[in-house]
Amino acid sequence: MKVLHVITTINRGGAENHLVELVRGQVEQGLQVVVAYLKGDGYWANELRNLGVRVESLQLEHYGESAPMWRLRNLIRQCKHDIIHAHMPPAELYTRLAVMFLRPAPVMVISKHNDEPFYRGLGQRVVGAWVARRAARMIAISDAVNTYACTHLKMPAAHVVTVHYGIDPLPFEQVEDGRRLALRAEWGIPFEAWVIGTVARLVPQKALHTLLTGYAQYRVQARHPSRLVLVGRGPLETELKSLAQQLGLADEIIWAGFREDIPVVMKAFDTFALTSSYEGFGLVLLEAMAAGRPVVATAVSAIPEIVEDGETGLLCRSSDVDGLARALLQLEDASLRARLGAAGHERAVECFALTRMAENTLAVYQECLA
Repeated sequence: MKVLHVITTINRGGAENHLVELVRGQVEQGLQVVVAYLKGDGYWANELRNLGVRVESLQLEHYGESAPMWRLRNLIRQCKHDIIHAHMPPAELYTRLAVMFLRPAPVMVISKHNDEPFYRGLGQRVVGAWVARRAARMIAISDAVNTYACTHLKMPAAHVVTVHYGIDPLPFEQVEDGRRLALRAEWGIPFEAWVIGTVARLVPQKALHTLLTGYAQYRVQARHPSRLVLVGRGPLETELKSLAQQLGLADEIIWAGFREDIPVVMKAFDTFALTSSYEGFGLVLLEAMAAGRPVVATAVSAIPEIVEDGETGLLCRSSDVDGLARALLQLEDASLRARLGAAGHERAVECFALTRMAENTLAVYQECLA
């Protein structure tokens, strides 16, 4: 089977990271895979090429230009793919325009990776619905996104299939303790401190002001020394650092910036925190669980599908600073952290295996081609 994936970027990010893992699984299945991306620096290009995958840049400079659509159409004509799988709204639209009037009509599948950040305006919802309804199937990465697609994009329920993200736990399981301790030393963390960490873009969606404020409130009642580590970059960095100063946290927060060694980062944390206001899925939660780390997170969107409250982590309401502080206070208990972390690892391995994601995606393709 020949598959063309079309995505807006292959920079680092949830949807992009997911695509790389999906392609890895599809190559192992024997599928012939091509990846085309609209714009960006092509961060994952070499990784994909090392898998034997052809990677094409469609060279989009600004939305609205037609040249990328013609490049994509020529690629489709040249390769004669069995399935064209589009990811993220801009790529979905360009793909739909590229396949219009082609005969025989290519089979188009789209993956919906999120809900709230897209289609806020009426025009966007109309265009999004027009594209979605002309796909043979929509793959929703969570039940929350599935519900959103049926409710807001008016997709027929029979045409939307939930296929959760998958993860390979091996890179997280193979991190040696020496590397974990070395990273903590690099960050200047005292040996006796327990580490609460997050990996996130510093953007409004991640609601990091809630994390900082909740951590500050926790510190008032804390019984143990601790540090908060933020891994990531984004436009809110200056604002968040200013808030940290106001909260008196300057000496307790490590601003780690962008890092590529995420398995080591996750192992260096004792607890993983995610305070997002919405998440299509939250692949970073699976990464934390694969590393055996307990999670404290907001009970929004798809997060309760991943994190079982009281079993693999602790959940609190969105923007609930008090609830977050209480959860952190509970997680000072090392035995509780160990129990939740072990259960989370087991859940990641059993319920979110990379092979399961690839198999379920292939089943969608086969159904479309039947």
